[in-house]
Amino acid sequence: MASKADHWYALIDAAQDPRLYDLVMACKGRICLFKGQLHQKVLRAAPWLVLIDPDEPLLATWNEHGRDANWGLLVRSSLDLEQLQRHFRRFLQAKLPNGAVVLFRFYDPRVFNSYLPVAQPSEIKPWFDGVAQYVAEVAHQNIAQHYSYENGQFQTKTEPV
Repeated sequence: MASKADHWYALIDAAQDPRLYDLVMACKGRICLFKGQLHQKVLRAAPWLVLIDPDEPLLATWNEHGRDANWGLLVRSSLDLEQLQRHFRRFLQAKLPNGAVVLFRFYDPRVFNSYLPVAQPSEIKPWFDGVAQYVAEVAHQNIAQHYSYENGQFQTKTEPV
């Protein structure tokens, strides 16, 4: 159950559709997960965190055109935009078995749905520091995975979209 202080956010993978950047820019509550002076091409393909406002066009467009298009994740959290940005920036890099450090595109629902259910318990808990729930669409199945961490237990639930 959502607390009064929880907000819904969209974690948008702007690389998935050229429309996404303009939709994100139309939102008042938005922040890029990448920091620094970024080239416009990078900004247009970057991951963005957006506070969901039903009066802004992002949500309606996602419902109409973003289904099964891997546009991103929904996140329920009591953290504010900047706190949640800091939280997610911790996960932007992954170390491969050969030692190479790479960008971890967890904001792509295909990646998130592949990673989180098989992660070690010690790897799962940090994802829920300040986050109550994640919702990630499952490709080509018309369902979404809901992830939460309650009473020390990782929880998953599948629902139709």
